[in-house]
Amino acid sequence: MLKLMIVDDEPLIIKGLMNIIEKGNAPCSEIVSAGDAFEALEKLETFRPDLLITDIEMPEMSGLELIRKVQAKKWCERFVILTGYDEPDYLRQAIRSRVIDYLLKPINKTELYNVLNDISVELLQTEEKEAASAPDLPDSPMLNLKGGVLSKHVRRIIRYIEQHYDRDISLEELAEHVYLHPAYISSLFKEDTGLTFLQYLNLYRIKQAKTLILHEPDLSFQEIAERVGYRNARHFFNVFKKYCGETPGQFRERTMIH
Repeated sequence: MLKLMIVDDEPLIIKGLMNIIEKGNAPCSEIVSAGDAFEALEKLETFRPDLLITDIEMPEMSGLELIRKVQAKKWCERFVILTGYDEPDYLRQAIRSRVIDYLLKPINKTELYNVLNDISVELLQTEEKEAASAPDLPDSPMLNLKGGVLSKHVRRIIRYIEQHYDRDISLEELAEHVYLHPAYISSLFKEDTGLTFLQYLNLYRIKQAKTLILHEPDLSFQEIAERVGYRNARHFFNVFKKYCGETPGQFRERTMIH
């Protein structure tokens, strides 16, 4: 799960964002807030977020200037702009600063959920690839690695999900693949990733579904559902809306417009 910092000089905005994140069960393990850029820089001395969401217009130092300072110090790599100003110049500066997204106030819950879910999956995939390139660790009944490194068992589970997400995967099947008890798989996966096995599977499937919706617009939602492992289109719709805050149809319509 990702570590998040929110920077805004309006306490109500911060409170509202945190409320949306908590109610939506967004994949955040820790959230730190700051009322301006200077407070954010002070907290960043010790807190290293996976994502920083910042307002643009703030007293004394803008959000864009904050992003440049944080990038220079390499304290965070992912940034999202949250602003009430739909200004082309701000957008151009945000693009030059390589921000992930540019969200307008009042916040759209769907857009926020999409950003958090996508980054959560990206982080897990990055950790898995980095860990896979490292030497294998000796077998142990309790492979619990600190510092964000995934254990060997969890890496194998993630690889299996990514290879077989398009069909039914059960904990029992995984247990046979990694030679562990299903209950132990659940607790180990949750401890390493912050997500349950089912949450990760659903997030990965939804990410693949979004890719199909964007790149193969002629596919029906039934075909998309089947390609990403859901035999029932209604179930696919329910899962998509739960994790993205919108239906597949709404996502297609919104992305086609923009």
